Amino acid sequence: MIGDGKTTALDDAKHITSRVQKSSSSVADSTVTGGTADGILSIKKDDLFHLLQNSRRRAVLRYFSAHPDQETFEMRTVAEAVAAWENDIPVEQLTSNKRQRVYIALYQSHLPTLDDYGVIEYNQARSVIKPTGLIALFEPYLESEFRSDSADQRITLPEDPSSDTLSIVRSLLAR
Repeated sequence: MIGDGKTTALDDAKHITSRVQKSSSSVADSTVTGGTADGILSIKKDDLFHLLQNSRRRAVLRYFSAHPDQETFEMRTVAEAVAAWENDIPVEQLTSNKRQRVYIALYQSHLPTLDDYGVIEYNQARSVIKPTGLIALFEPYLESEFRSDSADQRITLPEDPSSDTLSIVRSLLAR
């Protein structure tokens, strides 16, 4: 992990370079490329869309984009912001369960995934996150307001399933 005190700056640079190369290893794959303060960076489109597929990862990326002047973030602060967005309440109104549910998911899954693709440098032991220049490549896809995945929405069926079945099927097919 980056900045764990056991590696040199050169080792850290090699680690970041190898992760970026992994994400853009094939010239035949289409990539998203952008110039940043860190130089020219790219990520495969499939990887970019895979990372954007999850609403919590999108919320994390959106949070970093909203704070461009901040170099590092405490994981707790990020988890609280994501939990507040998910529940559409201020951070101060979060319950311990809501906060913990998001924190655990970010800690165990989403932040390590973003780290694996070189989008962030995540020091899990210190709970510190540092976005890399790749964040800029995600920004065009993060401009809309935070909202739940459409898969989270439920369709309510009438009590008598035979009454409007055909119209329900038609409305579902029209989507």
